[in-house]
Amino acid sequence: MDWKRALFIAISAVILLGSFWYLYDFASRSDLRDYIGDEVWYVPASRNVLHRLGVDLHYVNETTNSAGINVIFSNTSVRIKYQYDVEKIALRYNATYEMEYLKFPGVYFEIPVDKVDGFLNALSAEIPADAYYIVPGYRYPDKENIQNYLNTEHPFLGKDIIMLGMLVEDKPINWRLPGIIAFVLIGVLVVLATYRISGSYLAALIALIFTVADPTLEATAVTAMLDIHVALFVALFTTLLVYERKKSSAFAVGLAAAAKLSGVFGYPVLLVKAFKGERKLTGFLLAIAVFPALGFLLPNLIAVKVVGFEKWLDDFLGSFRWHLSNKGGHPAASPVWEWFINRKAFPFHYNPNIFAQTDPFLLLSMVLFILALPWLYRRRGKLLIPYGVFWSTVGFFVLQYLLGGTTQFSFYATVLVPPAAIVMGVALKELLRWEAFTDSLWLYLEWLFEVKDRIRLRLGR
Repeated sequence: MDWKRALFIAISAVILLGSFWYLYDFASRSDLRDYIGDEVWYVPASRNVLHRLGVDLHYVNETTNSAGINVIFSNTSVRIKYQYDVEKIALRYNATYEMEYLKFPGVYFEIPVDKVDGFLNALSAEIPADAYYIVPGYRYPDKENIQNYLNTEHPFLGKDIIMLGMLVEDKPINWRLPGIIAFVLIGVLVVLATYRISGSYLAALIALIFTVADPTLEATAVTAMLDIHVALFVALFTTLLVYERKKSSAFAVGLAAAAKLSGVFGYPVLLVKAFKGERKLTGFLLAIAVFPALGFLLPNLIAVKVVGFEKWLDDFLGSFRWHLSNKGGHPAASPVWEWFINRKAFPFHYNPNIFAQTDPFLLLSMVLFILALPWLYRRRGKLLIPYGVFWSTVGFFVLQYLLGGTTQFSFYATVLVPPAAIVMGVALKELLRWEAFTDSLWLYLEWLFEVKDRIRLRLGR
């Protein structure tokens, strides 16, 4: 290993490990030990899925050494009848905390760890079994019907990943840890793709810096939502395409769609690559249909097991109407073109402030690079892959808006960051020369005159 490669690996490792430490430390703050932003939907949905699968989570308040227990009543009238009795039992077992849910029939207790079994046995003995059920773990947000919510309007891979952290312990930092790991993995994939295209350590470092410094990625990494995981699999899809692994990239685009449907917006790039590179019909169909379908369906098997195939399919198909509808006048709504200028950042949390701000320099550069694209293509042809993924994704967001899905938010732009960062790293390294723009201008003119001559020939015929 030469000294340049060793230095490059060392610098990259320091940047990635430093980013991990910073985000983990931030997400662990004492004033963030509650739900952030849309965690109020995805975390309870994950908890409910695990509960239906028979998996008991656990949460222990480190200050009081008490375990979290949600007692969910079968309905409001049953709650009125038995809640006081349940509270008396909790007091008998030295409950250190109680929170009564107002929007659904339930109560949250924290019971000393050594008294949990006694508390549960007393409930079983004194309260009818059909009056309640127990969901161990962290408290729910007080939202209507949240105890039954499964978030079936989105595919399940993102929630599957959130569940992995919850299995260790159902507490806020563990919900967010998979997203922080995804942030680091995105950085690794961006470096690999950029170096493969450019052959330059400098280009790879530029791309890495734009990735780890991106405010959209940072905000979604410390919030247990779907978008950071979509970005991870889009980065994987893009990198595998750069490495000419078409079938693997086809599976990866299925995984991206299984995290959130916007993950499939880069699919046309795979279609073009498969059309050009697959000579056999079998290989072509595997690349454009079979592997993407497998990548999408396999992570959704957990949801299928919980709700049944027919219900899952109905909810999935019905979600298209939801995605293509206006959700009302949300004050933070921001259509796709506003992301390019960070027009309206989506707030996840106040004090400390966590906003899904976009990076206008990164996104607007994708517009500027159109002027130098022919020159860049001649020097680094594979740059068209991340560039195509970026603009294909933007195009589908525009189409979603035109078809009625006008309630878009800035954090949707998370998925744009990995391909944009790859392009930025390669392009900045190459565009340190003015001739990139002047030569590209002449190439555009040559192309226009060539098209004009062809039209004249056809008209002459």
